[in-house]
Amino acid sequence: MKKSKAAAVILALMFVGLFLTGCTATQQPQKEGEPAESATVTIYETDTLKIESEGAKTRIYDLKGNAVYTFTAHKQRVPAASAAQIVEAKTTTDTETVKIQTAYNLIIVTEKATGKTLYIR
Repeated sequence: MKKSKAAAVILALMFVGLFLTGCTATQQPQKEGEPAESATVTIYETDTLKIESEGAKTRIYDLKGNAVYTFTAHKQRVPAASAAQIVEAKTTTDTETVKIQTAYNLIIVTEKATGKTLYIR
């Protein structure tokens, strides 16, 4: 009987020791030459327009108008009843080269030089 209690205590201590070793793990430093976790990704690029995404941020470069527009995505809980409603896109920027509109988590970019419309989520 004493041996089984001792074995149970040792087993419990080993379990606690294994459980706590996961809490002491440290993050390894990033090695040189490896891409960062939130690396910048070019979504679209022309002579007049460049769109980049980096994590929750989206940057739209108006290369002809020398302007940068930055949008940050925010998660928001919306009741199902209001999510089903029709949403009108709001124009945030309208220049000679680009028109930018937003609707919920959607960015609508119209490049006026080519007439192309891009939908960025």
